[in-house]
Amino acid sequence: MRPKQELYIMDKGGQMIFYFSNAKEKLADDDHNKLLTASYLTGVLQFAKAASGNLISSFEMGKANIFLKKGTTIELFYVLIAEKKVKMNEKKADKILTEIVEEFEHCYTLEEISNWDGDLDACIDFTPNIKKILR
Repeated sequence: MRPKQELYIMDKGGQMIFYFSNAKEKLADDDHNKLLTASYLTGVLQFAKAASGNLISSFEMGKANIFLKKGTTIELFYVLIAEKKVKMNEKKADKILTEIVEEFEHCYTLEEISNWDGDLDACIDFTPNIKKILR
């Protein structure tokens, strides 16, 4: 079985814009659980920023490592969650997230994201790009 990796792309208010998981488990298809995780991550981001004045870039949670990156031209947060079995360090995660940010910001404009209506399927066409990057 492949180690689980998930990607959340969220706006600064914590709204989930895009979600991807390579897992076949039912949990990955449960919108309620994805929204709870996004809400949790938003809380962690807000706490880290308030506590340190800066956005943290990685931390451990249970059996997973969580890596964070902020977009460059569109103010979004990119969160990569990888099981520890993936053996991903911060340098490798940053390289992957940088590629994801560049690809996402190439595919979608600030105007498209600003006018986003909350439909999680709006960016579904981005899924093959993520699969290619996370292989």
